[in-house]
Amino acid sequence: MSRKAWLLCAGLAFAAIVTVPAAAAPTKLAVAKVANDFALMMVDFGNKLGTFQKNGLDVQVSLITQAKMIQAVVAGSIDMALASGATLAYVPKGAPLTGVAALSGPLSILALVVAPGSSIKSIDQLRGRTIAVTNIGSLTDWAVSQIALHEKWAPSEIKRVSVGDTPARIATLKTGAADAAVVDIAAALDLEQRGEARILINFGDLITNFQNQIIYASDKLIQGNPDAVRSFLRAWFQTLDYARTHKAETVAFAQQSLGVTPGVATRVYDALMPTGFFSKNGRFDSTVLRAMSKSFVEMKLLDHDIDLSQYVTDRFLPKQN
Repeated sequence: MSRKAWLLCAGLAFAAIVTVPAAAAPTKLAVAKVANDFALMMVDFGNKLGTFQKNGLDVQVSLITQAKMIQAVVAGSIDMALASGATLAYVPKGAPLTGVAALSGPLSILALVVAPGSSIKSIDQLRGRTIAVTNIGSLTDWAVSQIALHEKWAPSEIKRVSVGDTPARIATLKTGAADAAVVDIAAALDLEQRGEARILINFGDLITNFQNQIIYASDKLIQGNPDAVRSFLRAWFQTLDYARTHKAETVAFAQQSLGVTPGVATRVYDALMPTGFFSKNGRFDSTVLRAMSKSFVEMKLLDHDIDLSQYVTDRFLPKQN
């Protein structure tokens, strides 16, 4: 080969090397979930399946209370949150969040449990009783207030004690420091199966017109990287689509993630996944938002009725086929 031809080949080879684009680094997202229940565990399931990674994201999940989640968003350490619909009441007060997808509803994922030998047989016997909730202003606290409103009592006529996560609420019930506790349906079924508690009511039977859980994005992320929000939501709905068609794998993950028996995990899947519990498209219902605003006023989370639609958006959702 002549020197000229050799130089030409070498030059072409070098050009081919330098023009091959480097793989883009995944976008890191700090994502908070405010409970470890069947619905919110789907973000962890998506990580296991690699769904978020395939959409160019490195999702780091933390489990924190709603109050700490709002503080973290204000501090700039949380990008997105999987939280309760009740969190929406804090956005008009300055929480730098926007609801970007309806996650689940109605409130079928929460149950009120009492001790197996409790004298409380129905919700009309809860007046003056103490119920363990996560913290004041949380979804569990709001759910208890709806019992009072349903019975036409003042919300203060059912006492609430803030104790934190599910194990703490169960412990409070077992020690007798509370007459009842609000827990997720998986924990309730597990306790009932063990003979350690009795389900008094599923809140989905009491509260039907409410957006149970919402996916929120920080305003900072929306302004700085709106495509990351779109990618997260695309991956979220891909994960749900997979879970709907792969029952055995989803149940096995739920069993491990929630720490329940295979039978309980199967019952939770059957109660939530094939039903209308999970939103299939993430779009918000204006009628539900209006009902939520009124309920926030009733429990004094807001001092007047507000159009909550201004604090949510559909613009990041995947396009419907």
